[in-house]
Amino acid sequence: MPQNRVRTSFGIRSGAEIGTVIGLATVLAFFLLSGLVAYFNIQTLRLNNQKVLHSHEVLIALEDLLSTTQDAETGQRGYLLTGDEKYLEPYDRAAAQTASRIDAVASLTADNPTQRTSVALLRPHIDAKLAELRQTIDLRRTKGPDAALAVVTTGHGKAEMDAIRAQADAMRQEELRLRQIRLAEMDAAFKTALVSGLLSGLLGAVLTVVVFVLIRRDAAGRARQQWLQAGQVGLADAMMGDKSVDQLADGILAFLAHYLGVQAGALFYGDAEQYVRAATLGVPAEADIPERFGRKEGLLGQVAADGRPMVVRDVPKGYLTIGSALGQDTPRHLVIVPALADDLVNAVIELGFLHAVDDRVVELLAQVSGAMGIALRSAR
Repeated sequence: MPQNRVRTSFGIRSGAEIGTVIGLATVLAFFLLSGLVAYFNIQTLRLNNQKVLHSHEVLIALEDLLSTTQDAETGQRGYLLTGDEKYLEPYDRAAAQTASRIDAVASLTADNPTQRTSVALLRPHIDAKLAELRQTIDLRRTKGPDAALAVVTTGHGKAEMDAIRAQADAMRQEELRLRQIRLAEMDAAFKTALVSGLLSGLLGAVLTVVVFVLIRRDAAGRARQQWLQAGQVGLADAMMGDKSVDQLADGILAFLAHYLGVQAGALFYGDAEQYVRAATLGVPAEADIPERFGRKEGLLGQVAADGRPMVVRDVPKGYLTIGSALGQDTPRHLVIVPALADDLVNAVIELGFLHAVDDRVVELLAQVSGAMGIALRSAR
């Protein structure tokens, strides 16, 4: 009898130990599997985030190339109309930069067969456009304006510029399509990672919290990056096309009002010494705001001199007025940002907010400062 008891006890103890080992092994396997799933999801998020950033770089490179070509055309027009060599400065600068701009686009899109084909189609149009610009400039110098304008009126140059815009737009649409696919993949990876975190939480609350915090942090950083990128691309869309300075200034303020929640704004354009008001938004006609200001004159002039954004909180009454049919008020916070072209401040933008200003707003405005400055210079 005692021997049977010992055997029975040993058998029970062995069965419990085996069950514990199996349970621990199952839990360990689950955590290892969850870790692998989380690892692959994070890798997917990182890879797709890099691809999204790459698409953003391609979009910026295309915008730079198109802007450079437009600068060359702007310089040619000014010279043909006036005969003054100083108007050729934008043309000379753009002609020197065009080759590197197209090479940058080609380098960024070398891994995409569709975009490589588009670059191959784009190069001849750019070469033809530059050749037409050089021809008209040479004719203006040697045979006078009539001979140069005779070439312009053939429409060959316009056709080449239209082809450049069309091809650049086709490449831009391709990058936007790829960007959307990658964002969808990132969203799917994020959802999978979230489910994995919740399941892991059933076996370990602490591990669940860690995974959740990591995922949320990654999601918040990704959302911030997407918001900044969408703002840059949206502003670039708002500034596209042949526009006057006033039209471009109105477009810039309208986009910022929509995207940032701005209640009032004003844009001043100038030449690094004197700035003149080009557009306002949400400001009553009778509001007391300056028509012009000089460098280092007031907050606006200080930003123009420093070339750095300024945030003003708790704005005093009457500084900048927001008006509507229902009444008037003063914004609680101001953001004043410069717009730069070739390291020179050629515009200052003042934005009024009724709510506290998120640091994303200042970061976005700092990132688009150069694009706004170049666009305003091109419009001028």
